[in-house]
Amino acid sequence: MREFGNKRLVKDESTGESSLKPSPVRAITRNGLSGSFGPDRDRRLVCSLDDGDLITLRPQGTQRPKSISVFDVYTMIHRVEAQRINLEKARAKKEKLATRRAAARQATAERRLLRDV
Repeated sequence: MREFGNKRLVKDESTGESSLKPSPVRAITRNGLSGSFGPDRDRRLVCSLDDGDLITLRPQGTQRPKSISVFDVYTMIHRVEAQRINLEKARAKKEKLATRRAAARQATAERRLLRDV
């Protein structure tokens, strides 16, 4: 399995010495960016696993990389998941409250109607 900051062996033809050269793992997305990214719209993203446990993203054909730690990405994933669960709970609570309020309005309207008769 390749690691962050992968290095490959390179031999020097003239001296016969070998050294390690950085060779980060790179991949490219299948789809391009949406129109909300302005001049980068329709460009695919190039992702590389760089030394120091960094994920680097850049639009294809540009030299504007953005890097983030793998651990920060993992933390963000957990936060987003927790927020999604809390939002689902809040929506269920809101729906239950709306149902209860609608039933109370209906009961009040029926009491007023029967009282006036």
